Amino acid sequence: MMAQPLKLARLTDEQRALMVKEYLAGATCEALSRKYGCRPHTLREYIKRSVPPGQYRHGSALVITDAVLKKAKELSRDGVARKDVAERLGVNLKTLEDAFRRRGQTLSAKPFRTRHETLSIIVDCIKAGLSQEEMVKRAGITEASLTTNKYYRDAMKLVGSTQKPAAPEPKPVNIADLSQEERNAIASNAIWRGLERWRGANR
Repeated sequence: MMAQPLKLARLTDEQRALMVKEYLAGATCEALSRKYGCRPHTLREYIKRSVPPGQYRHGSALVITDAVLKKAKELSRDGVARKDVAERLGVNLKTLEDAFRRRGQTLSAKPFRTRHETLSIIVDCIKAGLSQEEMVKRAGITEASLTTNKYYRDAMKLVGSTQKPAAPEPKPVNIADLSQEERNAIASNAIWRGLERWRGANR
């Protein structure tokens, strides 16, 4: 069995096990070296040999916890691209994919969505009064593509085509502006409407 470095040899087995556990929970080698009084390089080499394969972090990289993986899956199911998933979670994409692989899983690629389907999502967002930031999240696209791919413009056209035009307001008529023929026609129509109402009332 390989002998422990001199500084680490002063620690008990329980202390060394706790040190590894703290590292896996997110503590950095630098912080642990100060806590346990070991040289950073020595402690780092010990950690590399002691943690499970693939779980050594370079520098102060974020620990990919089960909660982070769960959130990544949710974003992926919502149609967010892998690169954007990693960016939103504040982690490196390769680190995220490696964490999935260690658990025997994979981070799904962005599912294919037709332009028509994307426009439908944006139309619903516009009708709901949502911001453009929320639109791109729901549609799984970037803010730049919202304008460069003319998604927003075309969605606005679709929204306009679904709105029924308002009925025109009737314009008031000034009798003085009408010709005698038009006045006679109005009077005749009024007489006939009156007769129809009278006939209906006396049937």
